[in-house]
Amino acid sequence: MKKILLVLVASFSLLSAQTHIVPEGFSGISVSFKHDQNVDFFGEGKFLRDSYENAIGFGYIYNGTVGIDLAYGYSLNNKKDVYNFNLPDGDSSSENENFNFVENFRSENANVGDKTFSFGLTYYLNESQTLFEQDLPINLSLGLRYGTKNYSSDALKFLNQDFYGKYYAFEFGAYKEIETNASFFMIPRIKLGISSEKNIFNAVDEATSNEGNSAVNASIDTDSFKVSSTYIEFALPFILNNTSAGQPFIEPSIANKYGTTHLGLRFGFLF
Repeated sequence: MKKILLVLVASFSLLSAQTHIVPEGFSGISVSFKHDQNVDFFGEGKFLRDSYENAIGFGYIYNGTVGIDLAYGYSLNNKKDVYNFNLPDGDSSSENENFNFVENFRSENANVGDKTFSFGLTYYLNESQTLFEQDLPINLSLGLRYGTKNYSSDALKFLNQDFYGKYYAFEFGAYKEIETNASFFMIPRIKLGISSEKNIFNAVDEATSNEGNSAVNASIDTDSFKVSSTYIEFALPFILNNTSAGQPFIEPSIANKYGTTHLGLRFGFLF
């Protein structure tokens, strides 16, 4: 019998995925917290950027084959020292008064907050599965995630802009348990995520009068743009043996998200 299998299920919101500890044939609950820190290995700026993500998750696994989870996360994106805006001559270029509504808006705007809530569903294909005639050399997972996003910043507040989005993601994982002589074991894993998000913001059409070019009528409509992204993550979870408080685990990771590197640390319990 296998001991415990750990799978990370993620969403591309950047937000956060959920960690599931999955014994064969087991039904149980997993809770976790994760912190991601954006880093710059080769740039000329600070190694630790002013960008991070915190996430909490709650999941349930049925019979070691199907997992569902809910996740809530908050991230802050501030990846540059100077931000540029395409503005008419004479307009203020302050990063607190302008916003670039572009696909890479997380990198092209200052201090963008991102609150995300998501729901995930995952199917686990273990080495000793019965779907194929022979055992698999590794464990596999296939996941689907859907979520909503709400963005905030000083510039969005100044512009009185509502900026929000919806997304879905497909997640593919591979992992392998490694036994140790200590009171824990490891499960190195790799995960590939493919996500698509639709982000929506206000588009104001103004009709101006002939007197002073002031707006006399304004109709607020919405505009949107789509963002597709692919990310990859490597992690090395350490799972401790059973304790009176459940089965604790800790997981360092490194990932590429939205073209930048993130170092992460997750910890949680299986009950």
